[in-house]
Amino acid sequence: MPSNPLRDQAYKHIHGKLLAGELPAGHVVSEHSLAREIGISRTPVREAIQRLEQEGILEQVPRYGTIVRRPERRDLEELYQLREALEPYAVGHAAGHLSTEDLTTLSKLCDEIRSIAMTLKKAPRAGLDATLMRRVLSADLGFHMVLLRASGNRRLMKIIADSRMLTRIFGTPRQEHDLAVLEETYRFHSEILEAVKRGKAGPAQQLMAEHIRASMREALESYDRAQATPDHSSLPLGLPDDLLADLQRIERSPAAVKPARKPRRSKP
Repeated sequence: MPSNPLRDQAYKHIHGKLLAGELPAGHVVSEHSLAREIGISRTPVREAIQRLEQEGILEQVPRYGTIVRRPERRDLEELYQLREALEPYAVGHAAGHLSTEDLTTLSKLCDEIRSIAMTLKKAPRAGLDATLMRRVLSADLGFHMVLLRASGNRRLMKIIADSRMLTRIFGTPRQEHDLAVLEETYRFHSEILEAVKRGKAGPAQQLMAEHIRASMREALESYDRAQATPDHSSLPLGLPDDLLADLQRIERSPAAVKPARKPRRSKP
Protein backbone atom coordinates (compact mmCIF):
# COMPACT_ATOMS: atom_id res chain seq x y z
CA MET A 1 0.00 0.00 0.00
CA PRO A 2 1.54 3.35 -1.05
CA SER A 3 2.42 5.83 1.68
CA ASN A 4 -0.25 8.36 2.63
CA PRO A 5 0.71 11.03 5.22
CA LEU A 6 -2.83 11.50 6.58
CA ARG A 7 -3.49 7.76 6.80
CA ASP A 8 -0.13 7.27 8.54
CA GLN A 9 -0.99 10.10 10.94
CA ALA A 10 -4.34 8.48 11.75
CA TYR A 11 -2.68 5.06 12.18
CA LYS A 12 -0.11 6.44 14.64
CA HIS A 13 -2.81 8.31 16.57
CA ILE A 14 -5.01 5.22 16.97
CA HIS A 15 -1.97 3.06 17.73
CA GLY A 16 -0.94 5.48 20.50
CA LYS A 17 -4.39 5.36 22.08
CA LEU A 18 -4.36 1.55 21.96
CA LEU A 19 -0.92 1.37 23.61
CA ALA A 20 -1.96 3.80 26.35
CA GLY A 21 -5.06 1.71 27.14
CA GLU A 22 -7.38 4.52 26.06
CA LEU A 23 -9.10 2.12 23.66
CA PRO A 24 -9.55 -1.06 25.74
CA ALA A 25 -10.71 -4.44 24.48
CA GLY A 26 -14.34 -4.30 23.37
CA HIS A 27 -14.28 -0.54 22.85
CA VAL A 28 -16.14 0.71 19.77
CA VAL A 29 -13.82 2.63 17.43
CA SER A 30 -15.60 5.59 15.83
CA GLU A 31 -14.30 6.99 12.52
CA HIS A 32 -16.17 10.23 13.14
CA SER A 33 -14.77 10.80 16.67
CA LEU A 34 -11.22 9.94 15.65
CA ALA A 35 -11.34 12.18 12.56
CA ARG A 36 -12.56 15.05 14.74
CA GLU A 37 -9.82 14.38 17.33
CA ILE A 38 -7.06 14.37 14.72
CA GLY A 39 -8.56 17.16 12.62
CA ILE A 40 -8.69 15.27 9.32
CA SER A 41 -11.37 13.74 7.09
CA ARG A 42 -12.84 10.30 7.74
CA THR A 43 -11.30 8.63 4.67
CA PRO A 44 -7.69 8.33 5.98
CA VAL A 45 -9.08 7.29 9.38
CA ARG A 46 -11.11 4.55 7.70
CA GLU A 47 -7.99 3.36 5.85
CA ALA A 48 -5.98 3.32 9.12
CA ILE A 49 -8.75 1.30 10.79
CA GLN A 50 -8.72 -1.19 7.91
CA ARG A 51 -4.96 -1.60 8.35
CA LEU A 52 -5.41 -2.33 12.06
CA GLU A 53 -8.13 -4.85 11.19
CA GLN A 54 -5.69 -6.62 8.85
CA GLU A 55 -3.14 -6.70 11.69
CA GLY A 56 -5.69 -8.43 13.94
CA ILE A 57 -6.01 -5.60 16.46
CA LEU A 58 -9.47 -4.38 15.47
CA GLU A 59 -12.42 -6.39 14.20
CA GLN A 60 -15.86 -5.83 12.70
CA VAL A 61 -18.77 -6.95 14.89
CA PRO A 62 -22.32 -7.06 13.46
CA ARG A 63 -24.63 -4.36 14.89
CA TYR A 64 -21.76 -2.66 16.76
CA GLY A 65 -19.23 -1.73 14.09
CA THR A 66 -15.46 -1.80 14.58
CA ILE A 67 -14.21 -2.75 18.05
CA VAL A 68 -10.86 -3.45 19.70
CA ARG A 69 -10.45 -7.20 19.51
CA ARG A 70 -10.55 -9.17 22.73
CA PRO A 71 -7.42 -11.34 22.87
CA GLU A 72 -7.53 -15.00 23.79
CA ARG A 73 -5.05 -16.45 26.27
CA ARG A 74 -3.35 -18.23 23.40
CA ASP A 75 -2.73 -14.87 21.66
CA LEU A 76 -0.63 -13.68 24.59
CA GLU A 77 1.18 -16.99 24.91
CA GLU A 78 2.12 -17.03 21.22
CA LEU A 79 3.33 -13.41 21.24
CA TYR A 80 5.59 -13.99 24.24
CA GLN A 81 6.84 -17.28 22.79
CA LEU A 82 7.76 -15.46 19.59
CA ARG A 83 9.66 -12.84 21.57
CA GLU A 84 11.46 -15.48 23.63
CA ALA A 85 12.58 -17.21 20.44
CA LEU A 86 13.91 -14.04 18.78
CA GLU A 87 14.92 -11.37 21.32
CA PRO A 88 17.68 -13.38 23.04
CA TYR A 89 19.16 -14.06 19.62
CA ALA A 90 19.10 -10.34 18.80
CA VAL A 91 20.60 -9.25 22.13
CA GLY A 92 23.37 -11.81 21.69
CA HIS A 93 24.34 -10.13 18.42
CA ALA A 94 24.18 -6.68 20.03
CA ALA A 95 26.45 -7.63 22.96
CA GLY A 96 29.79 -5.89 22.63
CA HIS A 97 28.70 -3.92 19.56
CA LEU A 98 26.77 -1.04 21.12
CA SER A 99 27.89 2.51 20.53
CA THR A 100 28.64 4.88 23.39
CA GLU A 101 25.44 6.72 22.50
CA ASP A 102 23.38 3.52 22.70
CA LEU A 103 24.87 2.59 26.07
CA THR A 104 24.11 6.07 27.41
CA THR A 105 20.52 5.82 26.18
CA LEU A 106 20.06 2.36 27.71
CA SER A 107 21.41 3.62 31.02
CA LYS A 108 18.97 6.55 31.00
CA LEU A 109 16.06 4.21 30.22
CA CYS A 110 17.05 2.00 33.17
CA ASP A 111 17.17 5.09 35.39
CA GLU A 112 13.70 6.07 34.20
CA ILE A 113 12.23 2.75 35.38
CA ARG A 114 14.03 3.11 38.72
CA SER A 115 12.75 6.68 39.11
CA ILE A 116 9.15 5.59 38.54
CA ALA A 117 9.58 2.75 41.05
CA MET A 118 10.89 5.26 43.62
CA THR A 119 7.89 7.51 42.95
CA LEU A 120 5.57 4.59 43.59
CA LYS A 121 7.48 3.65 46.75
CA LYS A 122 7.31 7.19 48.19
CA ALA A 123 3.62 7.61 47.45
CA PRO A 124 2.03 4.14 47.73
CA ARG A 125 -0.98 3.74 45.48
CA ALA A 126 -3.03 0.94 43.95
CA GLY A 127 -1.32 1.30 40.58
CA LEU A 128 0.17 3.68 38.07
CA ASP A 129 -1.83 6.63 36.77
CA ALA A 130 -2.00 7.32 33.04
CA THR A 131 1.06 9.61 33.04
CA LEU A 132 3.31 7.17 34.90
CA MET A 133 2.04 4.26 32.80
CA ARG A 134 3.04 6.10 29.62
CA ARG A 135 6.51 6.70 31.08
CA VAL A 136 6.89 3.01 31.96
CA LEU A 137 5.76 1.86 28.52
CA SER A 138 8.09 4.32 26.77
CA ALA A 139 11.11 3.37 28.89
CA ASP A 140 10.48 -0.38 28.63
CA LEU A 141 9.79 -0.39 24.89
CA GLY A 142 12.69 2.00 24.24
CA PHE A 143 15.15 -0.22 26.12
CA HIS A 144 14.28 -3.30 24.07
CA MET A 145 14.17 -1.45 20.74
CA VAL A 146 17.60 0.14 21.22
CA LEU A 147 19.04 -3.35 21.80
CA LEU A 148 17.24 -4.69 18.74
CA ARG A 149 18.52 -1.83 16.60
CA ALA A 150 22.06 -2.56 17.75
CA SER A 151 21.71 -6.14 16.48
CA GLY A 152 21.69 -4.71 12.94
CA ASN A 153 18.95 -7.07 11.66
CA ARG A 154 16.15 -4.89 10.30
CA ARG A 155 13.75 -7.75 9.51
CA LEU A 156 14.16 -9.20 12.97
CA MET A 157 13.62 -5.77 14.48
CA LYS A 158 10.33 -5.34 12.55
CA ILE A 159 8.98 -8.76 13.59
CA ILE A 160 9.80 -8.23 17.27
CA ALA A 161 8.58 -4.64 17.27
CA ASP A 162 5.20 -5.73 15.89
CA SER A 163 4.91 -8.58 18.42
CA ARG A 164 5.82 -6.27 21.31
CA MET A 165 3.25 -3.72 20.17
CA LEU A 166 0.55 -6.40 20.07
CA THR A 167 1.60 -7.65 23.49
CA ARG A 168 1.26 -4.13 24.89
CA ILE A 169 -2.06 -3.46 23.21
CA PHE A 170 -3.57 -6.75 24.39
CA GLY A 171 -1.92 -6.75 27.82
CA THR A 172 -1.96 -3.11 29.01
CA PRO A 173 -5.66 -2.90 29.99
CA ARG A 174 -5.37 -6.15 32.00
CA GLN A 175 -1.93 -6.09 33.54
CA GLU A 176 -1.13 -4.11 36.66
CA HIS A 177 2.30 -2.55 37.00
CA ASP A 178 2.87 -2.47 40.75
CA LEU A 179 6.09 -1.76 42.62
CA ALA A 180 7.25 -5.40 42.51
CA VAL A 181 6.86 -5.54 38.72
CA LEU A 182 8.76 -2.27 38.26
CA GLU A 183 11.60 -3.37 40.53
CA GLU A 184 11.87 -6.70 38.69
CA THR A 185 11.90 -4.90 35.33
CA TYR A 186 14.65 -2.57 36.53
CA ARG A 187 16.71 -5.52 37.80
CA PHE A 188 16.48 -7.39 34.49
CA HIS A 189 17.21 -4.29 32.43
CA SER A 190 20.23 -3.24 34.48
CA GLU A 191 21.67 -6.79 34.44
CA ILE A 192 21.11 -7.11 30.67
CA LEU A 193 22.77 -3.72 30.15
CA GLU A 194 25.79 -4.78 32.20
CA ALA A 195 26.11 -8.03 30.20
CA VAL A 196 25.93 -6.38 26.76
CA LYS A 197 28.30 -3.63 27.90
CA ARG A 198 30.90 -6.29 28.78
CA GLY A 199 30.26 -8.18 25.54
CA LYS A 200 28.93 -11.26 27.34
CA ALA A 201 26.49 -12.61 24.75
CA GLY A 202 25.57 -15.83 26.60
CA PRO A 203 24.55 -14.21 29.92
CA ALA A 204 22.74 -11.41 28.03
CA GLN A 205 20.71 -13.99 26.08
CA GLN A 206 19.86 -15.96 29.22
CA LEU A 207 18.78 -12.83 31.10
CA MET A 208 16.60 -11.68 28.20
CA ALA A 209 14.89 -15.09 27.99
CA GLU A 210 14.24 -15.07 31.77
CA HIS A 211 12.91 -11.49 31.54
CA ILE A 212 10.44 -12.40 28.79
CA ARG A 213 9.28 -15.56 30.61
CA ALA A 214 8.69 -13.54 33.80
CA SER A 215 6.70 -10.96 31.82
CA MET A 216 4.63 -13.74 30.25
CA ARG A 217 3.81 -15.23 33.66
CA GLU A 218 2.66 -11.84 34.95
CA ALA A 219 0.58 -11.17 31.81
CA LEU A 220 -1.11 -14.58 31.90
CA GLU A 221 -1.81 -14.39 35.63
CA SER A 222 -3.40 -10.98 35.10
CA TYR A 223 -5.39 -12.35 32.16
CA ASP A 224 -6.64 -15.27 34.25
CA ARG A 225 -7.72 -12.95 37.07
CA ALA A 226 -9.62 -10.82 34.59
CA GLN A 227 -11.35 -13.90 33.17
CA ALA A 228 -12.37 -15.03 36.66
CA THR A 229 -13.91 -11.61 37.37
CA PRO A 230 -14.96 -10.24 33.95
CA ASP A 231 -15.09 -6.47 33.57
CA HIS A 232 -18.46 -5.76 31.96
CA SER A 233 -17.66 -2.03 31.85
CA SER A 234 -15.64 -2.61 28.67
CA LEU A 235 -18.60 -4.09 26.78
CA PRO A 236 -19.84 -1.75 24.02
CA LEU A 237 -22.99 0.16 24.95
CA GLY A 238 -24.04 0.80 21.36
CA LEU A 239 -24.77 4.49 22.08
CA PRO A 240 -24.31 7.33 19.58
CA ASP A 241 -21.04 9.30 19.81
CA ASP A 242 -22.62 12.36 21.44
CA LEU A 243 -24.28 10.30 24.18
CA LEU A 244 -21.08 8.31 24.76
CA ALA A 245 -19.15 11.59 25.13
CA ASP A 246 -21.66 12.84 27.73
CA LEU A 247 -21.50 9.54 29.59
CA GLN A 248 -17.68 9.64 29.69
CA ARG A 249 -17.78 13.26 30.90
CA ILE A 250 -20.12 12.29 33.75
CA GLU A 251 -17.97 9.26 34.68
CA ARG A 252 -14.82 11.42 34.84
CA SER A 253 -16.41 14.20 36.91
CA PRO A 254 -15.96 14.09 40.72
CA ALA A 255 -18.84 12.71 42.70
CA ALA A 256 -21.05 15.35 44.26
CA VAL A 257 -20.77 15.58 48.04
CA LYS A 258 -24.19 15.51 49.63
CA PRO A 259 -24.66 17.85 52.60
CA ALA A 260 -24.98 16.08 55.90
CA ARG A 261 -28.54 15.80 57.12
CA LYS A 262 -29.25 17.66 60.31
CA PRO A 263 -30.44 15.42 63.10
CA ARG A 264 -34.13 15.83 63.83
CA ARG A 265 -34.88 17.29 67.22
CA SER A 266 -37.14 15.21 69.35
CA LYS A 267 -40.23 17.03 70.57
CA PRO A 268 -40.20 17.92 74.26
